[in-house]
Amino acid sequence: MLACESVSAPVTSGGTLARNVIIPLSEVSRLFPDIVREASTGGNATATGKPKATRMVIYESGDGSRKVTITVDQYGSAGDAASAYKQAVQKSEAVPGFKPVRVPRLGQLAFAGTTTVDAETHIGVGTLEHKLIVGATLAGYDATPDHVAKLVAVTRMQGAAAKRTVEPSGSR
Repeated sequence: MLACESVSAPVTSGGTLARNVIIPLSEVSRLFPDIVREASTGGNATATGKPKATRMVIYESGDGSRKVTITVDQYGSAGDAASAYKQAVQKSEAVPGFKPVRVPRLGQLAFAGTTTVDAETHIGVGTLEHKLIVGATLAGYDATPDHVAKLVAVTRMQGAAAKRTVEPSGSR
């Protein structure tokens, strides 16, 4: 559970969601102990469609060779979010070497895949839940069942946190 939950709209100026929308480093490090610091945070420049607000946080290992990236994109309507989600899936499938990965149900819709470019493997999961798209990506990890399971766990934690902070009860 996040230490700082917000019950008001967590959007800051410029369409960037508040930092507390993304789970803290301590939650990520429980599953990926080699992830030890926050490398960057800000808006999600890779968001598809026209989000109302976004947030991206990149966590990394001490030597920077492994990364966990988490994103939350908030849309004005469920229809806008569904359209953006569909576009994101299409873009992912178009990446050279893309391979789908089976994951358990995570939300309204979930999509996962992996690709290796220049010897670096990326494993990504995206979920759609009402007006939110939540994404989590590993870079520098092999696409083993264990790493995929841990990425799914991070995505679940992030989805729950985003729903609590971005769309508190009654705001749908």
